[in-house]
Amino acid sequence: MKKSDTPTVLLYLVLFVSGSAGLGYEMVWTRMLMVGLGHEFIAVLAVVTAFFSGLALGAWVLDLPISRSRKPNHWYIMLEFVIGAWAAALVFLIPSFNRLAHSVIGIDPSPVRHWALAFFMPLLLLLPATASMGGTLPAVERFFVRLRQHERPVGGLYAANTLGAVAGILVTIYFLVPRLGFAATTLVLAGLNVMCCGLAMLIPDKAPPCEKPAAGAPVYAAVPVPLLGILLITGVLGIGFEVLAIRALSQIFENTIYSFSSMLTTYLLGTACGAGLYQRFKQSNASPQKNISVLLCLTSFSSLCGIVILNFSDGAYAALRAAAAGNFWGTLIAEMVIAGLIFLPVTAAMGATFSHLAQTATTRKGGLGRAIGLNTLGASLAPLLFGVALLPVLGLKNSLLAVSGGYAVLALCISGRQCLSALVALGCAALIFFSPIPLRYVTKPDKSVILEHREGVMAAVTTLEDSQGDRFLKVNDKFHMGSTATAFADKRLGHIPLLLHPHPSTALYLGLGTGTTFSAAAAHQGVKAVGIELVPEIVDMVHYFKKSTGDLSAQPNLAIKSADARRFINASAQCYDVIVADLFHPGRDGAGSLYTVEHFAAIRGHLKPQGLFCQWLPLYQLDTLLLRTIVRTFLSVFPNCRAYLAYYSLDKPIIGLLGSPAPLYYHTDWYETRITDAALRQQLQACRLNSVYDLLGGFIADADSLIEFAGEGPLNTDDMPVIILNAPRFVYAEHPNPSQSLMELLAACKLTPEKILYPPEDAAQHQAHQRLARYWVARDAFLRIGLTTQPTENLRLLLAKIQEPLLACIRMSPDFSAAYDPLLAMAQTLYQQDRHASLNLLDELDRANPMRTDAYRLRAYLQSH
Repeated sequence: MKKSDTPTVLLYLVLFVSGSAGLGYEMVWTRMLMVGLGHEFIAVLAVVTAFFSGLALGAWVLDLPISRSRKPNHWYIMLEFVIGAWAAALVFLIPSFNRLAHSVIGIDPSPVRHWALAFFMPLLLLLPATASMGGTLPAVERFFVRLRQHERPVGGLYAANTLGAVAGILVTIYFLVPRLGFAATTLVLAGLNVMCCGLAMLIPDKAPPCEKPAAGAPVYAAVPVPLLGILLITGVLGIGFEVLAIRALSQIFENTIYSFSSMLTTYLLGTACGAGLYQRFKQSNASPQKNISVLLCLTSFSSLCGIVILNFSDGAYAALRAAAAGNFWGTLIAEMVIAGLIFLPVTAAMGATFSHLAQTATTRKGGLGRAIGLNTLGASLAPLLFGVALLPVLGLKNSLLAVSGGYAVLALCISGRQCLSALVALGCAALIFFSPIPLRYVTKPDKSVILEHREGVMAAVTTLEDSQGDRFLKVNDKFHMGSTATAFADKRLGHIPLLLHPHPSTALYLGLGTGTTFSAAAAHQGVKAVGIELVPEIVDMVHYFKKSTGDLSAQPNLAIKSADARRFINASAQCYDVIVADLFHPGRDGAGSLYTVEHFAAIRGHLKPQGLFCQWLPLYQLDTLLLRTIVRTFLSVFPNCRAYLAYYSLDKPIIGLLGSPAPLYYHTDWYETRITDAALRQQLQACRLNSVYDLLGGFIADADSLIEFAGEGPLNTDDMPVIILNAPRFVYAEHPNPSQSLMELLAACKLTPEKILYPPEDAAQHQAHQRLARYWVARDAFLRIGLTTQPTENLRLLLAKIQEPLLACIRMSPDFSAAYDPLLAMAQTLYQQDRHASLNLLDELDRANPMRTDAYRLRAYLQSH
């Protein structure tokens, strides 16, 4: 390398590092601000729009003074310093901003008010940094031109900056945040800005000073209005394709924080490659108009190819995921490969197109800032236009075709009807429009039908009905939000927290799903309940599940709101007797924020003095390490926490963490005195909550046991999102034993009745203590039996394995009906095959539990028929 090339190399390095910091900030700030603004998609898009708008404003406003300046390097140093200084200040400002946002936005804002506040508040908060970012590339371009008078460097500089952005995403998500958290990562990124200042100072400014423009003379040549319009529209279309393609891939990938980083990385990598290739192979003597037309047609064709590839992406990803065999890095590579096939060709064309447009709009005396400003302004409009306005109306396929067609129409507008390539592109778009390519990702069981599918603003929501008449609710095809087939379990999740409170009058349910859990509150007289759901389309589809929920709209004591759970809690002034948090998939990007210290503390602040909070946990979506982290985090806010087993399933075990401001204890006659309504009692019997032992028999651990189980380790906080970062490792792996974490918890926890019940005052209460203890022993034995029993359709073989162990559970605790009921059902089925064996089994059941007459009555019925 020649010595004269050193300043040029340093400039490319400076832009690379600056780009790394810029995208790192975007990733970190967006997630930090969601705590205050909410995770509603409209708020997420508003923050992204605010970020882009700041960049656009800075690029446009700073372009003129930078172009006039005789020392553009000084401008660059100042801008990088402002970025770093303001970023460091934001570490302390954002928490206060989030608290302000809670009070200003309120509980139930209108969509317009919510979007406006979620846009203007972060726009003003981030503006010093984002506006300065917008001016960095124009400043470096001006300095580069001073050093290399005869070069047109826009493509190369843009490529270096964008390639740095790729590095910034990878380093931030995979290295900095997992080790340092968001605040410290922000400070590290601010250090990169300071580094850029230092590197820029090392570059000697030996170029002759720029001539000062004559008074009244234009600083740079006028740019044709059509070119400015193309810059604006290509900004809209480019980010529009990103928004739509990411939405499509979120229904294919596992939708973790790493899934998003994979998609964004490949998008920016393609853009950098396109800009670099343009810089390397651009033809200075070619017609700018012809080049623009060719590049727009290329972008249109490549985006059409991306649409076709999207149609086969679900099968290709499934094959690559199977080949990865549960390996974390293998699955990430699979996501990157699929994202690369879709994004790399089209974004390379976009990168080359923008480089050519920006270079054409830039003269020897400046103008790059105008080009960046207009293009970024278009980018800031795209999320709202495509994500909120067009997607729900046109659907995913037609919205993507609008992007492809937009590029072709632009090419036609430039070259007229002579542009055959643009006409061919529009023809291909028409073929895809009329083709059977659905771009609807719904995995259907055999003989099932789609009752409704909506491409909503936030997610694709589907209601299915199978051949048995059961209905299922799915979000983004990956997440099962409940069904009529699971109504038994879902109802228990709604009833149990209310029953464990002495006298509830108000309840809050965070997460709605099919509404079955929430609907349980309708049966509790005197209880007014509110259900909160993040995805509006889920609320609109609740009526499909009336078989399980009844008519929720006809229940005067129930109300449903569409809102972000965290924002609702923080904005609300009301306190509740019972708060129930539904099953949140820990690996889903964003869901981990519902398991943080700050969220649990906010919930505690909204409990009445005798209030109860229940956080249900899907153990089949957690490994033991993640479970320990959540338990530790919960204990840090609710030190008297207890654990409760929702029901006795080993395929999909669920536990609840129960917390309250003060420990709650129960009398042995709790069930009888607490439940006086006959209709409620009937519903509880359908949920197998027939006695105080069925209710209190679900407790599996007290605070001391949970402290020992959780051990030492990090807490999940807003600043250090341990769950969001670590849960994907479980999601990507294969898990043949979904009950492993449950069995490890049971093995580590010892519980005595004195931890749950008031001390006994007479012999009857002492006997009740003993009965509860025996119930727990029988329950644990029952679970161990299920763990060692292989499913089989041979009833006799199955009975040979489990009959005596289950009878032993019944003898241990006649109150434990979970062992009694399956043997009763098997005896009835066996009667058709072996009457003698069936009647013998009923006799054994009668002797094991003479308190129940079911076996005696079934024997009499079978013999009489």
